[in-house]
Amino acid sequence: MPNSSLLTDLRALATRLAIAAGEELMARRSSLSIDAPGVETKTSASDPVSVADRASEKLITDGLSAARPGDGLLGEEGAVRSSDTGLTWVIDPLDGTVNYLYGRLDWCVSIAVRDEAGALVGVVHQPRTGTTWSAVRDGGALCDDVVLGPPREVELAAALVSTGFSYLSDRRAEQADHLRRVLPAVRDVRRGGSAALDLCSVADGTADAYYEHVIQPWDIAAGALIAREAGAQVIAGPGTPFPAGVLAAEPGLASALTELLSQPIPRRPV
Repeated sequence: MPNSSLLTDLRALATRLAIAAGEELMARRSSLSIDAPGVETKTSASDPVSVADRASEKLITDGLSAARPGDGLLGEEGAVRSSDTGLTWVIDPLDGTVNYLYGRLDWCVSIAVRDEAGALVGVVHQPRTGTTWSAVRDGGALCDDVVLGPPREVELAAALVSTGFSYLSDRRAEQADHLRRVLPAVRDVRRGGSAALDLCSVADGTADAYYEHVIQPWDIAAGALIAREAGAQVIAGPGTPFPAGVLAAEPGLASALTELLSQPIPRRPV
């Protein structure tokens, strides 16, 4: 475990670069839309990537390379470098690209640094609101300067649950089956479109739980640490081990939601 001075420096670096990347994304926002030139697709026709995603990742990786040239890199838009220090930065330069291109609020920059034991520092910055969540392993979590946690205890039937969906149609069909279990059993379900923000919503109490079946490491590297350090249990998602799948909630609710998601799929009424 690095010393506290290094952890403070890593958190400050991640925060500075996340805010700078957010400013870059805000500056480019007015010139982009879902069907604008410069918007391409990745895994499917509904999975866009824009020049803004790539510019944000370049800004972050350039900053990390200048400050920490020996650290590894893993970015959603292709950044990859092996580590000479035992530390690797995991970057989602724009989590919620569809929301960003539609002019919605729910998109963010997510930066984490991990060692052999997992995420060490995590920062999630939401440029449209100016809100920054951050955490250090075993050091608690913050929303701006406010200490987060512990999560409230809530019964499954009273829980507000967030989830997310894949861009692949066959995987969405599987996720629909999971949703058929959950929706009748909880207070309500939200689908925000940014896994990092969904995890931060568990951390700050604006949602009681979040789960997703099949996710990418850069989507949750920072947010999962923030939720855990705020007192949530962060475990495997339905049908997929962590971190390929994720579920975050207060421990009692996490147990109840895990049990619900393991039950047979309810039959549709005829």
